[in-house]
Amino acid sequence: MKVKTEIYLSIVILISIGSAIEAQMLNPAIDREDEPFCYFSQPCDVIGVMDNPEGTLVTPEGYLYTGFAEYVFFTDNPPQPVKQRVKTLLRGYLPVIQYQFIREDVKYQFTMFAATLDGQAESPLMNFVRIKIKNVGTEQRMAHLSIATRYQNDANTDWGVGDNRFSRPARAEYLGGYEQAGEEFDQNWEYDFSSEAFLRDSLVMYLYPSEPKPEKLIVLKTGYSELPEIGAMRIPILPTTPVGIVNYHLALDPGAEKDLDFKIPYQPVSLDNPLLQKLRDARFDDYLNQTIDFWENIFARGISISLPEDKVVQAFMANLVYDLIARNKIGENYIQKVNEFQYDSFWLRDASYIVRMYDVSGYHDIARQCLDFFPRWQREDGNFVSQNGQYDGWGQTMWAYGQHYRITGDQDFARQVFPAVLKAFYWLQQARRGDSLGVIPVTTPGDNENITGHVTGHNFWALAGLKNAIFLADGLGKKSEATAFRKEFHDFLSRLTTHLRNLTAGTGGYIPPGLEGQPGSDWGNMMAVYPEIILDPFDPMVTATLEATRRKYQEGIMTYDFGRYLHHYLTMKNTETEVIRGDQEAVIQELYAILLHTSATHTGFEFSIRPWQIRDFGMNMSPHGWFSAKYRTLLRNMLLREQGEDLHLLSCLSPEW
Repeated sequence: MKVKTEIYLSIVILISIGSAIEAQMLNPAIDREDEPFCYFSQPCDVIGVMDNPEGTLVTPEGYLYTGFAEYVFFTDNPPQPVKQRVKTLLRGYLPVIQYQFIREDVKYQFTMFAATLDGQAESPLMNFVRIKIKNVGTEQRMAHLSIATRYQNDANTDWGVGDNRFSRPARAEYLGGYEQAGEEFDQNWEYDFSSEAFLRDSLVMYLYPSEPKPEKLIVLKTGYSELPEIGAMRIPILPTTPVGIVNYHLALDPGAEKDLDFKIPYQPVSLDNPLLQKLRDARFDDYLNQTIDFWENIFARGISISLPEDKVVQAFMANLVYDLIARNKIGENYIQKVNEFQYDSFWLRDASYIVRMYDVSGYHDIARQCLDFFPRWQREDGNFVSQNGQYDGWGQTMWAYGQHYRITGDQDFARQVFPAVLKAFYWLQQARRGDSLGVIPVTTPGDNENITGHVTGHNFWALAGLKNAIFLADGLGKKSEATAFRKEFHDFLSRLTTHLRNLTAGTGGYIPPGLEGQPGSDWGNMMAVYPEIILDPFDPMVTATLEATRRKYQEGIMTYDFGRYLHHYLTMKNTETEVIRGDQEAVIQELYAILLHTSATHTGFEFSIRPWQIRDFGMNMSPHGWFSAKYRTLLRNMLLREQGEDLHLLSCLSPEW
């Protein structure tokens, strides 16, 4: 896969070099031959625990960022900050971040993961870091390793937040809303050391090894080069100032190595908290093995795909982990969020796809837990809305309910949700009767298509939802309701299709994002065939829309906002349609383009990266849960998919397989 992605990247760069001459370009030297390929210039990663409310950001440089502090690593003397862009996962897919580099014949190998001390998802999250330091030269070498905290890194954007970091703290205004545990920076914090810990306001920020004996500094430098003082002190530092530094200076003979283990609570721990002793006693290897066993057991429960390309398979596995880490258990609620960073929130649109991924992967219990959170988004009038104006939530919920029933045959589930389905149906009837076009009403979703009007995709979603409401009614023997649902579906489809044919007569067949034909970003207009077949896959409107949107690709994937940005998972709306149409060459081209635009840890992004420039998503960080779900579902559907009453095997195969 590494060779294939490099060849593909070279081809697309050569094709488009003319359009990139005036753009800000990235130095290709960052992509080294001795490292796995990482598309992002500033990759972000997560370490965390399934269902835990928090997740630690592994920064582009290789630091750890929580709601309370950033933990920075240094090498050399005087200390120089570590900056290691490319990182990998243990075994290629486990949420154990690894990276390494060599400085003057000394190899530094970092291993990072997160766990709870009692194995319970809701318990406080702890970060474990091991740094293995080895002399790989032929002469004795001095190795230098330091750790420090700071509140944040440099902030060069208009957000007032450190670059490639998330905003914190944040309190959720409602269950499922954006939240981040943490605290604001305080210049009056008191700093101190104990024999094993760095303290901020008498709270343990991290535990460090006392052997070999380290050098301890409150700050790296003093104003007049005075001898550093040690002891409790309040100093007027900035949020970006490293503080609480522990330095290790190691004389290593050739081949000698030393492990340094650090334990970092996500939320600082008080000295009298019983949890602190448990953290002291926690052995790195024990918790690493527990972490490995937990995730391997998760994989053993679900679908397994074996292909002769490691990247394809490892990305499939790792992206299950990313979605499970993004799920939060709060009380009795399982809340499927998008990630633990800037999208630490619930959306019906993202969650419905993620639920589908769980179901087609064999994790029906996990899918059901997520679906149990959907009813709270049904309004009194019957509509399902998680964010104002986003009326696609109606169809997404009906689809999520129906597909879960279709794949599990769970009658209890169907009976439980059917009253909400019926209430939602009545909303749809009333909404359509009151609309001039007889479709989903005019709205301003404030996202995706970024239009005000009759949103094309909301109507495709509503029809997809109706199809699944019919499955539920049929399965429960609700004959009169099933008849009403079918009648509504056919009338709705007829009205929408008639309007689309009139509209596309002036667009060359291209289906626009809005039914008024106004300018907007391609999104739901690309969904006439998937996730449910609404129009015939070979309808001229489908073909024209595929061709028109593919002409907007840059770097092999879809663009967004009138070509301003690349959009990673939006591409797969076309790819899934192409799978159903049997366009194998297009599917395989897009599969490899999609994989090309991931990190070495297989994370995907949303948008914010400008084509042919610096490959930096800024504050729109990876991993993105919708990408994770769509990639896994796409690969599964290429190999095994349902269409009506038929089961399709091996719809699209790479020549490499």
